[in-house]
Amino acid sequence: MNINEDSDFYPDPDHLSRSCDEDELKNLLLTRDEVLYIDDQLTMMIERDGRSDNFSTVRPILANAGLPAPVELLDKIGMAVLQITDESAEDNSSVTVVVTATDLYMLREIAKSTVKINGHFVGFELKKKIYKLLYESEYRLEKSLTRLLADVDMDPSTAETLDWSGE
Repeated sequence: MNINEDSDFYPDPDHLSRSCDEDELKNLLLTRDEVLYIDDQLTMMIERDGRSDNFSTVRPILANAGLPAPVELLDKIGMAVLQITDESAEDNSSVTVVVTATDLYMLREIAKSTVKINGHFVGFELKKKIYKLLYESEYRLEKSLTRLLADVDMDPSTAETLDWSGE
């Protein structure tokens, strides 16, 4: 999908399901700063009266309070924090978190590209990792097709005489 060529900015729902299947698990490799940043930005989502459409959070949602997240995502990030901060580990420079497409879309909401921690643009790096997991295969396919089509030199006058029926 090329947003510049499409008149409708929003992709169709079929496009999203092709990009990253919800049931498909992805491995998100995170640095220490990224894990701690994510953990700082999430707040626990609490259901009221057992109804999923009526929820609250532990922290009040303010402009900087973070994203309400389900316990499953908090568990994943919590384990990542323990792994990345384990001083007895041989290599704790990065950690892999197994995520779903929903997890990735939620993390995308907190990945502000201007956030800089310890001299690194943590939000920008997170965005790149998230979008790579969500759309890389589709992006590569589109790029390859564009390259192939660019090599096709078609004279408009001969295009009318070609049989495109496939028979």
